[in-house]
Amino acid sequence: MKKTTSKRFAGLAGVLIVLGILIAANALFAGVRWRKDLTAERLYTLAPGTVDMLRGLERPVTLKFYFSKSNPNLPGPLKNYVQRTLDFLREVAGRSGGKVALEIWDPKPDSDAEEWAQRYGLTPQSTGGLGMLPDLYLGLVAVSGTKEASIPFLDPTAESQMEYLVARLVQEVVRAQRPRIGIMGALPVLAEPASPFMPPTQRTQDWLFVTELKKQYEVVPVPLDAEEIPAGVDTLLLIHPKEIKDRALFAVDQFLLKGGRVAAFVDPMCISDKEEGEPMGMPSLSSDINRLSRAWGVTVETARVVADLAAATPINLGDGRAERLPTWLSLRAGQNLDREEIVTGSLESLMLPFPGAIVGSPAEGLEMKTLAFASSNAVTVDAFQARNPADLNTRSGQAAPAAALAVRISGRFPTAFPDGQPRAEGATNETPVATNAWLKTAEKDGVVLLVADADLLANDYSARAINIFGQTLYQPFNDNLNFTLNLAEQLSGDPALIGLRGRGQFNHPFDRVLALEQAAQEQWQEEEEKLQSKLQQAQQRLNELQSAKSDDQQLVLSPAQKTELEKFRKERFETQRQLKEVRKNLRHSIEKLGLTLKVLNLAAVPLLVAAFGIGLGWRRRKRAAA
Repeated sequence: MKKTTSKRFAGLAGVLIVLGILIAANALFAGVRWRKDLTAERLYTLAPGTVDMLRGLERPVTLKFYFSKSNPNLPGPLKNYVQRTLDFLREVAGRSGGKVALEIWDPKPDSDAEEWAQRYGLTPQSTGGLGMLPDLYLGLVAVSGTKEASIPFLDPTAESQMEYLVARLVQEVVRAQRPRIGIMGALPVLAEPASPFMPPTQRTQDWLFVTELKKQYEVVPVPLDAEEIPAGVDTLLLIHPKEIKDRALFAVDQFLLKGGRVAAFVDPMCISDKEEGEPMGMPSLSSDINRLSRAWGVTVETARVVADLAAATPINLGDGRAERLPTWLSLRAGQNLDREEIVTGSLESLMLPFPGAIVGSPAEGLEMKTLAFASSNAVTVDAFQARNPADLNTRSGQAAPAAALAVRISGRFPTAFPDGQPRAEGATNETPVATNAWLKTAEKDGVVLLVADADLLANDYSARAINIFGQTLYQPFNDNLNFTLNLAEQLSGDPALIGLRGRGQFNHPFDRVLALEQAAQEQWQEEEEKLQSKLQQAQQRLNELQSAKSDDQQLVLSPAQKTELEKFRKERFETQRQLKEVRKNLRHSIEKLGLTLKVLNLAAVPLLVAAFGIGLGWRRRKRAAA
């Protein structure tokens, strides 16, 4: 009896000791955050470039997260999204080395938090139905010193780009000055000085994308014959560099070797370069930088245009005729645009008139990523054929499956001018540039975003002009403008964020369940088509019998009609029974699969623990017996 009581007290004491150890350990490690990302796409892990950027901030940043958590009308999926967003923001603050602090605010109606949310420009959304006042705030503000920036509303559909959006927001408030973007090319994208005696024309106005760039960046014009890229230029836009000289290409080459970033829009058939009234047959519409890009391992075809029936665009050819032109491409999300890339991930459509194909593979030390591409059935056709839609025949084209239309090339670029700066045209006694005045090897990693079309930048192919009270406004009808702004934004940002990809999808469907539903739906449709066919045949037979009767017998069913109706009712009953069987089997398969998943989720871990305990006990007993 004493031994039993002693054992009970010893067991109770052991339990109390273990409980005390757990409480002490919990108190000791309460401030320690330990996480392990087990997702295949690393959804909850910051990219190394983001971590480096956060830890390298020159001054601290405060992130203020505004969310109306007291709103009673919040749907469940939105709450889950907000929780994931908070987890991500805490991860940003935790990995920043103390450079980023996180504050969480609930902007209740008529509160100071709501007033500050409105001052920061956050956009409330309505959750109470039509006609109700907006009552949901879900935005983010970054503050550093006197500088502030905000994301007015954190759109759940853009969750895959959350890391890039937040990193860009932080970078915006710590940047000392606006980035400088140089524009170099043959198209009149920058306004010419206006004459006080002449009305405004297109040449005296910036193109729409330039107008938008000037709101965020300092835009610097660079002559097409420049022999040096101006100091302080972070990003160079090389737009349709028709007949560019080698000395200018040498300047671009040296800019890249110093770690510069270039967006090159080259075009085998740039219709925006055509003067008004000039015939389409003029042979001076192409541009390329192949003298430079061959050193990178890639070129753009200058005499051929990509034709793709799957991306053909309806074009008005005059005389009231509209035809789908396969050389005038309309690219779509999920088919022709990489959804994981930041530049193209949020786009829905791009319009590329007469684009070229980017061919080749990157040289050693470089990486290439395709951002936009044609379909698997694309071909390339002669540029002369492309100028004459009536004579265009894609069957005679050269196969170009998934032809690359826009790519990003990054890494240590090799020089295309190993012998130094080329001589000027006509110069015979020019003193060569000293060897130490130019680079033979890259000092830093550079980036080139190569696009085989320049027309996408033109106002006519990106937005529709609307005249309101004498003022011209533009309404975009595709994502050409967004693509250009995304491109400039990524290239002009922190180098560590240039290759940042989307974070993948957080909500993954049950593929097996979807497959079952799809198979059943296909079978359902097949049975339904059979039923409709039988109904039509029966109705046709009834109509034939009815038309054969005399006028005084139209309301009386003949024996043949009665037989036909009875046959029809049996067929309909049998088909409906089969449809019910299909639905029953579908439900049974899904319920069985769901039960299996529940058992695995609920019982797998306990079974594993029990198996481990049984195995451990058996092993100990075996040792004790030995």
